[in-house]
Amino acid sequence: MSLYFIAVVPHKELRQKARVFSKDFAERFNSVKSFENFPHITLIKPFHFDENQEDVLVENFSVMNLKSFTFEVNLKNFGCFPNKDKPVIFIKPESSTELQQLYDEVQPSMKFHSYAKIHPHLTVAYKDLSPKNFQKAWEEYQTKTFEDSFLVDKICLFKHENKKWNLLKIKYLN
Repeated sequence: MSLYFIAVVPHKELRQKARVFSKDFAERFNSVKSFENFPHITLIKPFHFDENQEDVLVENFSVMNLKSFTFEVNLKNFGCFPNKDKPVIFIKPESSTELQQLYDEVQPSMKFHSYAKIHPHLTVAYKDLSPKNFQKAWEEYQTKTFEDSFLVDKICLFKHENKKWNLLKIKYLN
């Protein structure tokens, strides 16, 4: 079994800006996991799938009949999931309507995870952010400002191999 997930990936310049924040979390708040990953907005959370049947997965992804058109995602400031054990700090999309609609189209075709509503976010610190460091970081980041936007014109299927996520297939929107 291999691990896969589906995401929206912002353009290179925005990814570089987000990595500046992830680097800050790595250096000042001892949270390196996000810095080791690439900035994205998850549509379908990581799921296990039989690697021997990967061609079926890629085919299902490729033939999805998406009705979503290209759309803009505006990002503004920071938010958090203050989970007791594994808190998360992220850059917030201003509106997630189009991302929810895109998820609503993708999820039935992929049939791996079923949740009614997604919580789109672009993570800058997670997994190894301790609750103590979360409190310190959130005191600062809850008032920090950030604004940018990117065009969502495709979704990407990734596979976890050799300790990193590798792009497996791209599906373009209308």
